[in-house]
Amino acid sequence: MADLNDGRVDLRRSPARFVSLAVLTALLLTSLGGRLFQLQIVSGDVYARRAAAERTVEVPLPAPRGLIFDRAGRPVAVNAPSWVVKVRPADLPDTLRTRVLGRVAELTGTPSAMLRQRLEAFSGSPYDLVPVDRGVSREAALLIGEDSARLPGVVVEVDAVREYLDDTGALGGELLAHVVGYTGPVTRSELAAREQDGYLRDDTIGKTGVEASYETELRGTYGTQLVQRDASGRQLRVIETLREPEPGSNLMLTVDAEIQRRAEDALRWGMEVASVQQGVIVVMNPQTGEILAMVSLPTYDNNRFARGISTEDFNVYLTDPDRPLRNHAIADIYPPGSTYKLVTGIAALEEGVTTPGREWPTYGCYQIPGAPEGECLHDWNRQGFGPLDMVDAFAKSSDTYFYQMAIHTGIDPLAEWAHELGYGMRSGIRLPGEEPGIIASTAWARQQGRAGVFTGELAQAGIGQNVIAVTPIQVLNSYAALANGGDLMRPMIVRGEADADGRLIREHRPEVIHRVGASDETLQTMRLGAREVITSGHAYNIRDLELPGALSGKTGTAEFGELTEEGTLPFHSWFVAYLPSAAGATDAELAVVAFNYSAVVPGNVSAEVVKYFLQLHYDLDQDLRLDPRDFSLVTAN
Repeated sequence: MADLNDGRVDLRRSPARFVSLAVLTALLLTSLGGRLFQLQIVSGDVYARRAAAERTVEVPLPAPRGLIFDRAGRPVAVNAPSWVVKVRPADLPDTLRTRVLGRVAELTGTPSAMLRQRLEAFSGSPYDLVPVDRGVSREAALLIGEDSARLPGVVVEVDAVREYLDDTGALGGELLAHVVGYTGPVTRSELAAREQDGYLRDDTIGKTGVEASYETELRGTYGTQLVQRDASGRQLRVIETLREPEPGSNLMLTVDAEIQRRAEDALRWGMEVASVQQGVIVVMNPQTGEILAMVSLPTYDNNRFARGISTEDFNVYLTDPDRPLRNHAIADIYPPGSTYKLVTGIAALEEGVTTPGREWPTYGCYQIPGAPEGECLHDWNRQGFGPLDMVDAFAKSSDTYFYQMAIHTGIDPLAEWAHELGYGMRSGIRLPGEEPGIIASTAWARQQGRAGVFTGELAQAGIGQNVIAVTPIQVLNSYAALANGGDLMRPMIVRGEADADGRLIREHRPEVIHRVGASDETLQTMRLGAREVITSGHAYNIRDLELPGALSGKTGTAEFGELTEEGTLPFHSWFVAYLPSAAGATDAELAVVAFNYSAVVPGNVSAEVVKYFLQLHYDLDQDLRLDPRDFSLVTAN
């Protein structure tokens, strides 16, 4: 057999190569050891803290929302514990989503489509809990808890939910819905605008009313907690609270819930008897601008929104032609009719067109200057009233008298005095949705593509018709300025801040927008005219109410829309009044306006509403209400 090693020559081994390899290996091991020493010993604390930081996160700690009380300290918006169903998307596989949400829908009674919609609208971390149903019953919450093994990702927690109360303290959001408003889940657009202020994806936010306009004060300041999480981002435990949340401010309204109830009762009666579908009544203290009651009918239940209203129920509100979600007292504009004669009277006196004692002729139909013969504007009294001075013309509400006052004054001076009394601009009440209205002027006409206002338009502007459009709060505020001696006040809806028991601790000061530029003589003339509206019987038997003062005010009937089959126009009714101690006095602490939309009956529905409110408010042993359909006493029906 051959030797396999036969002929092999072994090379000579070099000691230097072994030394080099040994040195290189030693250097490598030394380097790795040094790095390990640096990481574990020298910088161990740094990396330990960094690793811990990656396992912890600061999360917001919501603050309790401030409470809302009425002016007597009754709670009208509170935070109540409520069962809330939440879903963690990371724990709910897509393949099980339909079944799981369907089961939750069965237990809660909430449509599964709505649960899915709320879940899919969320755009945060899949490990965050997403509220999908608020205000579920305790029974449903317990059943979900018992069924948790078959409901992956679904948990039930107790959160605070807003509840709205009425004047008795019972759950009842309809009474003050347009004043207080409601809260709801923050939308994507709202979040985009407020995320830098600390708003969260699952936050609630004020949507309307005081809840919206005082959102910053009510929200409070959120705290923070340090929370441990695992490698996937799931929260494990709270390590510590870094900053405690600061509750929002408690607010006290200027509105008294009991006065609100009386006002609503009076308005509902008037609307029902006259078959009116929309109405307003607002009560104010003329000395301070404080709103004591603000009723807009039809109304809505803000508790349904706070708990999460369904799309179907929301659409019922949206499609209602009488627009229950709108606060008609501030958000809708209407022709003011004869209540606007206050503007025309002040303008004519201040512009030197007339004097308090000068008499002007009145007509059954006033010939428009420059118009063809026979083209005239009728008085409501087709016979005319004969010669009248300002007080008598205001008391009798002569249209042809005020046509003349407007034409001789001119459209722009008339508009300037309207602005002096707060028309054509927002009153500044701190409620969302207020409209400024429309006041005719040369500038307004040019915006319509015309050189100016026609003479007939000017005449009709003098009696609050044609293009003149105002809000009920503007009408009330203008008469409040007359009642208090000439201060146009900014209407107040929040009286100040309160403690947790509803006691006022920080009062907001009344604010004067400006002093009306009319003379004391002019204002006194109009106050005497307003008193004579009542005493002359123009406002029917309201003069017979045994009130603690000299009721003064003005009626108004305002045509609108298109001619009926009978050739007449439908009309709204107005009545505005205030109660000084004596005729012409400026110490009134109560003023009220009522408005009824399309109140097409022979009588003035709004005057009867105010009459009924005054009877209720002063607890009078009288019932002088007239049925606006036939003028018969209600008590005799």
